[in-house]
Amino acid sequence: MSALVAGFLLIGYLLAPGVIYRLFFSAYIPARRYQRTRTEEVVFSLLVTIAPFVLSWILLVHTPLGNLPNLSIGPSKDEAYRIVFRSLLPGPELTPPNPLTAKVHLADSYLRAFLEQGRFLSLLWLFCALEGWASGLIVSRYGDYSTNQRMHRLLKRFCDDFLLTYVSEWELLFTTRSLPRSQQDFDVEIDALAAGILYRGKLVDWFLDQDGKLEGIFLERAARYQQAELERDRERGAEKLRESYWRTIPGAKLYLVASTIANYNIRYASPVQQDTTLAQLRARFGEEAIITQLPLTASTIPSTRLSLAKSFATRAPSLHPSRSTSR
Repeated sequence: MSALVAGFLLIGYLLAPGVIYRLFFSAYIPARRYQRTRTEEVVFSLLVTIAPFVLSWILLVHTPLGNLPNLSIGPSKDEAYRIVFRSLLPGPELTPPNPLTAKVHLADSYLRAFLEQGRFLSLLWLFCALEGWASGLIVSRYGDYSTNQRMHRLLKRFCDDFLLTYVSEWELLFTTRSLPRSQQDFDVEIDALAAGILYRGKLVDWFLDQDGKLEGIFLERAARYQQAELERDRERGAEKLRESYWRTIPGAKLYLVASTIANYNIRYASPVQQDTTLAQLRARFGEEAIITQLPLTASTIPSTRLSLAKSFATRAPSLHPSRSTSR
């Protein structure tokens, strides 16, 4: 019976609150995706349970909420806890004058204590869910916090010192969550040097091992840089746009093993900046592709952007926010 009660308390007050917190926190941003030790799991659950536990205790002990609903089962709450606690202590068993009545009284005490604990745990779990939801909401707006406002500085410091420690660094690096919400629909593009070959593409997924280390990344619209062709053209004195040396890799996705990646550059590219140059088209479909120039009209060519027909002229590549990381 002691093991059963200890397991109930461990799950109800430590493990379940941590799971509930992560569940509602992950509604905004996934938590770390790696296997924790039992000690780390208990410490994490203990930290996220402190505030909900104190708030639940105050409401149930110092407000009329502690008497709702009114329980009339078995002895009083204090008496039920005393009987249950006494039954769990080691010692010689006393033979009561009426064993059947004693067992029924003990069962009623356990039931009353269980219902009292259920009332406390219901409120505790509710506050843990609210805490996880509020924490996820605060982290989801991390990119909007300005250092010019005192409240924003406090929230940013709270995220850096506590909340983000339970978020994978890859989640922040490989997504736009660290950007303002107005830019969170940007595409995450990567230039990766893997096994001596330069690749680029749109990052769509990544994989971690049980220790949180990067195992590999998936790229869409992947292309390979033809370094050997560039060197041959330089020897012949031929001059081409650098964009023309990119060759599209057939297939829907390209998987790069993390252990082969020497370094990578990450760009957050705006989806509206998707103008396709002639060099990009030839890099995608090959030099033998026939591309027909469209007629220019005022209605089809916005004054602020270059159309595909105008891409015959040389232009500078678009500038996007970028981040470089070396391994």
